[in-house]
Amino acid sequence: MPAPRPAARRALLSNVPWATLLACSGLAAWALWAIWVDRPLWAALPVAGAGAILGAWVGRRAMAQAAARLVQAPSGADPATDDVAAHARDAAGGAIDAGLDTAPLPPELQPLADGIQALVARQQALYTVQAEQLEALRRQAHSDPLTGLANRRHFMAMLDALLGSGETPAEAGLLLLRLRDLQGLNRRVGHAAADRALLAVAESLQAYPDRISRCVAGRLNGADFALLLPVGGMARETSTALIQAVRLPLLAIDPQARLFAGAVELDRPMTAQQALALADAALARAEAGLNPPPSVPTADLPPLDAGLPQGESSWQRRISRALAQGRVALAAYPVRTPDGRQLHLDCPLRVQLQAGGPMEPASRWLSLATRSRLCAEVDEKAVALALAAIAQDGQARCINVAAQSVGSAEFVAAVARRLEQAPEAACRLWIDLPEALALERPLLVREVSRRWRPLGAMLGLEHAGEGLARIPRLIDLGLDCVRIDSRFVHGISADGAADARRHLQGLVRLVQAVGLQVTAEGVRHAGDLDVLWRLGFDAATGPALVAEPAPAPAPVTVS
Repeated sequence: MPAPRPAARRALLSNVPWATLLACSGLAAWALWAIWVDRPLWAALPVAGAGAILGAWVGRRAMAQAAARLVQAPSGADPATDDVAAHARDAAGGAIDAGLDTAPLPPELQPLADGIQALVARQQALYTVQAEQLEALRRQAHSDPLTGLANRRHFMAMLDALLGSGETPAEAGLLLLRLRDLQGLNRRVGHAAADRALLAVAESLQAYPDRISRCVAGRLNGADFALLLPVGGMARETSTALIQAVRLPLLAIDPQARLFAGAVELDRPMTAQQALALADAALARAEAGLNPPPSVPTADLPPLDAGLPQGESSWQRRISRALAQGRVALAAYPVRTPDGRQLHLDCPLRVQLQAGGPMEPASRWLSLATRSRLCAEVDEKAVALALAAIAQDGQARCINVAAQSVGSAEFVAAVARRLEQAPEAACRLWIDLPEALALERPLLVREVSRRWRPLGAMLGLEHAGEGLARIPRLIDLGLDCVRIDSRFVHGISADGAADARRHLQGLVRLVQAVGLQVTAEGVRHAGDLDVLWRLGFDAATGPALVAEPAPAPAPVTVS
């Protein structure tokens, strides 16, 4: 990961005479842009050429724009902000209006300015084309061409990633669905009508991933579909609902068309193949007209609610009490570069829901915290723990925050205050945001970056890959890193994963082209790791890099 650069940014912007001289040299647009958004200087070379051409006028305009942006920043975000803005006004002759210099461009330079603007437009168009091509490659690599659902390889990779990670739900549901006698259906009504039947099933399945985070629907082969539910207790109910949803559309196509479903609850450790075998057995029983099998027996993992009161209000009290009493801790997993260097520790939060009980991963309580509107409190505690641990041992750490938290102005301000109070530790703190937040609310991500990064923190996107190519103006979000979800890297070394490798390589190139670094999440196999290094990944985390989590630091007390 790039070294923290807030100190360099502050030093440049606080030394206004030097910055003004640079502006007048004609390189202001280059330097100020790169420093403001923390991009490498090489990333702005076209702008550097523009500055060299337009000279002092460009420098003056750039200083005015920079001052306007600084003036709009919240007071107290950086001790040097007010002075920088004042000096920038002086350098620009006070001509600032919403970031625009009122000084007109000399007529003789207008053709050059038009040419530069055209160059920037062409670069943006090129990025857009590359993103569209990458999205097409993603669909080719991971989607069934007819239905758009995940293909078999991608679905199995996601199932394996879900079941093989300690950060996954303690309980989950798996459904297998089969459209009976697809060949006979083709003979009776034709291929076009049979395709409509398959699409009807796919449409009903896709409604669940659209509503439930990390839920996956896939087409395993011609007549077989699958649905992975990252929550427990819903499998059989969902299978019944799906069969009812497609009953009438199928009857309209062919009265003999029928859909069967087998559903199992996955509440114990198992492999993806074992889970699929259980679901296949349930499907076979359904096709044979037998009663549904009993629930998959619990083996090593106790039920989530064992010994705990029922009801959301009771859960809310337990989580709140655990936070208030400090019964929380950060795990620690190393993030390493291809040469084995540790960049930082990945630190998901653990909560002790019962006094004296185990520290539970987020998969066992996060959904409850979300429904109870406790995410902001949980995430602020994670920030405090990380800053305290960094101050204690000097190791950089990364924590993740929920979209619900980031949407709270109070939370954003509270994190900013904690960063201000611990400036040295703040420069070693990474904060990951959900990819969906950048896709749906890019302006909010940019605002958070504007508040936190000048105080030292570095920002990344976690669990990325599904919508990365569709994020508008990724370069403008103020990010440092993108973390590719484990479901896109799992099994990448397999013989049948050539398309997936091409998609992943395209993701790496797209992200690195805008000055961001790329990390692979949850890498489990050495073969996959070797492929990822060859594809150009900057870092990775997961069992393939370390057999056991890094030892947790000594307990720290935070307020």
